[in-house]
Amino acid sequence: MTIQSENSYVILKYMVRLENGEIVKGDPEEGLAHMEFVTGYNQVIPGLERRVIGLSQGDEAEITVNPDEGFGPYDPDQIQEKTFAEFPEGKDLEEGRWALATNPQHRVTFGYLVLEKKPDSIVLDYNHPLAGKTLIYQVKVEKAREANREELEILRPCEFGEAGSPPMG
Repeated sequence: MTIQSENSYVILKYMVRLENGEIVKGDPEEGLAHMEFVTGYNQVIPGLERRVIGLSQGDEAEITVNPDEGFGPYDPDQIQEKTFAEFPEGKDLEEGRWALATNPQHRVTFGYLVLEKKPDSIVLDYNHPLAGKTLIYQVKVEKAREANREELEILRPCEFGEAGSPPMG
């Protein structure tokens, strides 16, 4: 089956690297990475999904995804300096390390890089680690088929109603 723009269940084996050759995920020697998704539901970065449409099971391709279709451009405004008075947890963080923060009110977790630790403050970078980077995927389509009812129920629960029954009138 050819991958369609919506409702195709896809399994990819892949490796992704940067333009300088650095491997970000997957390794031809240690084993390729694996992802599965249904097209049309923003489960993978837009540039990758757009470029697998039209491929079929067994196909292999090299796919280049620019930052605007990947993790976005690098945004210098996402670098913030916080004093230890406003961010006391910063005293325990190490320069050059990634950390996670959780907003309990919104139940959102996000990562940031500790760029610099000063005597009274800390400089944090909230950009995604792959922001501003062009990604080069080597993909093999392991499976491509129409998504089944169970998979679509998870993605479109309102369309199927409670417990998979059709929605009420």
